[in-house]
Amino acid sequence: MNGKSQSVQLNVFYLHGFGSSPSSQKAVRFKEMLEENGAIVEIPDLNFPSFKEMTLATQLDLLESKIDLLPANVPLVLFGSSMGGLLASLLAQRKKTISALVLLAPGFGIARRWKQFVSVDEYENWQRTGEHHFYHHAHDALMPLGWEFARVMESMKTEDLSIELPCLVFHGVHDTTVPVEESKKFASKNKSVDLRILDDDHQLLNSLEHMIGESRLFLQSHRLVGA
Repeated sequence: MNGKSQSVQLNVFYLHGFGSSPSSQKAVRFKEMLEENGAIVEIPDLNFPSFKEMTLATQLDLLESKIDLLPANVPLVLFGSSMGGLLASLLAQRKKTISALVLLAPGFGIARRWKQFVSVDEYENWQRTGEHHFYHHAHDALMPLGWEFARVMESMKTEDLSIELPCLVFHGVHDTTVPVEESKKFASKNKSVDLRILDDDHQLLNSLEHMIGESRLFLQSHRLVGA
């Protein structure tokens, strides 16, 4: 599409994944496409108030406060990658002002699978010492994350979520971080979900341009951006 479509004004939040940042490759590329189609795009830094101190609760509070400041008469769409996809789905249950979701390998069921990412000894040491180090892509380094993240995550429902708004989901069949079965289960429980299974892994970088094009068509089909 050439030029910018101004026929519909749209607000978009792109929610990045765990150990990522607003400068991630997918976030930047989606922002470019969305702005070309007339959207106002924000990519909140979900390492809030810091990577060490963040929890799902602090992230949700941050996003809800931002949503509350938006004009009610302008549609809002959430794009979410991995953990950001989970956050987008949780927000859709809380905020009825959200018009649609586009989820990339959403992190459903993460609380149930979390102990697959750390050993039993590491998990116990995390709880005992209050922090554990995880790789952060934006810093290309191991960074400490507080135990509160795990405690809050385990107290929240991260699977069997129900939504009613239009939702496009992309998931790689070779995803070893969040199995594609999680999105299949989500789609089977929610009739408004359009699941696209791709020949890709969790990062979905090989499918980026395909997802860009399909997301544009999705937004157009729901009259959220101009044709």
